[in-house]
Amino acid sequence: MAIPIEKLRNIALIGGQGTGKTSLAEAMLYQAKIINKMGSTRQRNTVSDYNDIEKKREFSIYPSLLHLMWQDYKINLLDSPGFADFVEKIIPILKVVETVLLVISPSMIAGSETRRAWQYAAKEKVPSLVFVNKLDEEKLDFTELVKKIEDEFTISCLPLQLPLTQNGDFCGLVNLIELKAKIYEDGKVKDVQIPQGLQGKVEELRKKLVEAAAETDDTLIEKYLGEEELSQSEIKEGLKNGMVKGAFVPLLCGSAVKDIGIDLLLDTMVNILPSPLSEEVEKKGLSAFVFQTLSEPHLGELSLFRVYSGILSSGNSVYNSTKKREEKIGQIYLIQGNSREEVSQIAAGDIGMVVKLKDTDTGDTFSTKENPMIFPPLELPQPATSTALKPKGQKDEQKMSTALARLVKVDPLLKVEVDKESGQTILSGRGEVHLEIVIERLKNEFNVEVETSKPKVPYRETLTTAAEAQGRYKRQTGGHGQYGDVWLRVQPLARGEGFRFVDKIKGGTVPSRYIPAVEKGVRKALKKGILASCPVVDIEVTLFDGSYHSVDSSDIAFQIAASMGFKKALQEANSILLEPITEVEIEVPDEFMGETNGDLNSRRGRILEVEPFGGRQRIKAQVPLAELHKYSTSLRSITQGEGTFAKKFSHYERAPDEVAQKIIAQAKKP
Repeated sequence: MAIPIEKLRNIALIGGQGTGKTSLAEAMLYQAKIINKMGSTRQRNTVSDYNDIEKKREFSIYPSLLHLMWQDYKINLLDSPGFADFVEKIIPILKVVETVLLVISPSMIAGSETRRAWQYAAKEKVPSLVFVNKLDEEKLDFTELVKKIEDEFTISCLPLQLPLTQNGDFCGLVNLIELKAKIYEDGKVKDVQIPQGLQGKVEELRKKLVEAAAETDDTLIEKYLGEEELSQSEIKEGLKNGMVKGAFVPLLCGSAVKDIGIDLLLDTMVNILPSPLSEEVEKKGLSAFVFQTLSEPHLGELSLFRVYSGILSSGNSVYNSTKKREEKIGQIYLIQGNSREEVSQIAAGDIGMVVKLKDTDTGDTFSTKENPMIFPPLELPQPATSTALKPKGQKDEQKMSTALARLVKVDPLLKVEVDKESGQTILSGRGEVHLEIVIERLKNEFNVEVETSKPKVPYRETLTTAAEAQGRYKRQTGGHGQYGDVWLRVQPLARGEGFRFVDKIKGGTVPSRYIPAVEKGVRKALKKGILASCPVVDIEVTLFDGSYHSVDSSDIAFQIAASMGFKKALQEANSILLEPITEVEIEVPDEFMGETNGDLNSRRGRILEVEPFGGRQRIKAQVPLAELHKYSTSLRSITQGEGTFAKKFSHYERAPDEVAQKIIAQAKKP
C-alpha cells in the first residue's frame, strides 16, 4: 500500500566515524520493532553495515538505505559513511532527502569528518537537526555543550529536550514541547515529575523554544505577543517552518546504545520534519533521480532512486533523459540493509531500488520522453591519492580492466585511467583506505590479485637557450633512394605555451609539400627528450633552410631528417627537467599547524597563504607532485585524523639540480 506523500520522511544520518550513526539506526529499527535485538558494529551484526568488508573494518563504507513505520508515517533513513575517505559519499544522498540528522557525540564534536559532512549539508541548504549521541558516556554541562556546538558549526541551536541525570549518570529527558519528563531504566520507560531543581532551566529553554516557533509566522507572533498560549500543534508547526527556513537547528539528545530518547527522536521526525511535499518539482508525469549504484556478485548492479513525481513501475519503460535512451524497468525493491522486499511500484516522494539497468549511472534522471527533464549533475571532489596497478597473473590484464570499470561505475569517487606515457593503470581515490578496499574487492569479488606501485611522475623537458642544427637523411639502395635535408632552430617558450612550429623557408629550398612532414617529424621527436626520455615542452622549432632531391625526396625522408635535426639541436641547447607542481589546500586544527607546515617544508612545499577559521587553519601551498605520494595517510597521522586536503595540478617548473640528477640517473638505468 502506497504511503501518502505527506506521511513520508526522507532523512540522511551524517557525521564522523565513531559518533554512533549506525548504532542510532539500529536503535530506531528496534523502537519500530523491525528488529527484536540491537546489533553493534563490534559484533558485526548491524542491519546497515552488512558488507563483509564493513564488518571486517567495523565502520561504514557504503551508504545504506533503511526504512521503518512510526505512527503511520514511513521514515526512510540513509545511513552515510563517516570515515575520512568516504565522507563525500553523502553528496548524492543530500540530493534526495528533505532533512539531515547530524549525529555527534560530546567527545567528537569538532571532528574533521563531522565538519566536512556538515559543510556539504549546509552547501545544499538541506534543513537539519542535531542529535547528541552517547550522553551516557560522559558527564557534561548541557548549556556549555550547546554553546560549543553552536560555535563549532556556526548555527543557532534550539534544544527541544533537557537531559536528566541520577547520581551523575544520564538516565532520561525532559520534553520541552510537551513539558513532560521520562526516565529510561532496564529497557522500560516511565513518566516522572520534572525535578524541582530543573524547573528554572526548563522554563528558560521552553520560553526560548516557544519564542523561536512563534517568530516563524505572523499569526503566531501576534498571538505570542498578546500573551496567548500557543498550542503544541502550533509550536510544532512553527518549529518545522523555522527549521526549513534555516532560522535555527533543533537539537535533541540521547543514547543509541542505551536506547534513551530514541522514541522522542522518532516522534520529532514525524511531527516536525518536512515531508517531500516541501520540495517543488514542477513536472508532468514521471521524474526520478538515481543517487547511488551498488554492485553484488549474484545480482549485478543495483540502482537506488528517489521518485519526485509520478510513479515508477516494474515492467514499464522509462526515458533516461541524461543518456537520452529508453530503459526497461525490471524488479523494484524496498531496501532494509541487505534484505529486500519486491514491490510493483514506487510513488512520488519515496525511495527504492531497481536491478540490472543497462544504460543508467549514478546521477542520471528518469522522466517521460514527452516531458523530459534532467536534475543538476552531481558535483563530486577530485581524487586525492593514486596508486599504479598491475595484475599478478599475466593473463589477467583484461579481467582487471573489466573489474575496475565495474567498480568505478558504482563509486563515482574513484577514477581509473591508463597513463599514455608510462602505460601504467592508475587507480585514484579519496585516500589510501579507499584504494585498499577497492583492491580487496578486486580479489574477493573478481578473483583478480594486483601488485601496487608508485605512479610514475610525468616529468617534462625543455630548453633554456637557443640552438641550430642540421638534420640530413640520405639513403641509396639501388633505384630510388631517400633524401631529406633540413636546418632547424630551437628556442625556449614561456612556461605553459607548449609547442610552436614556424616555417621560415624562402626560395623553395624545402618544397611546401614536405613542410607538413617536417613538422610531423619534429612532433614525433618531441615525445622523448635527451635527459630522461620525457616529453619536450615549451619550445619553438623553426625550419629555416634545407635541400631536396627531385627524385629521392619523400615525406618519410623529411620526417626522419627533421627528427635527426631536432635531436642534434637539443644536444647543442641547454636542456633542463621540469616537474609538475600541485596546488594543495589543507585544513588542520590549530594545534597541528606547526607540524603540518614542517612536513610541507620537508616535501619542498611553498606555503602561499594561511587562513584561520573556527579553531582551525586553512593552508594553501604548492608542492611537487612527486612529494605527495601517500600524503593523505601522513596528514592523518600528523593530525590524529583531523586533517583534510585537496589537490589539483598547478603548473610545471624547473626541478632542482639534485632532484633532476636522480631522475636522469634512474632513467638511464637499463
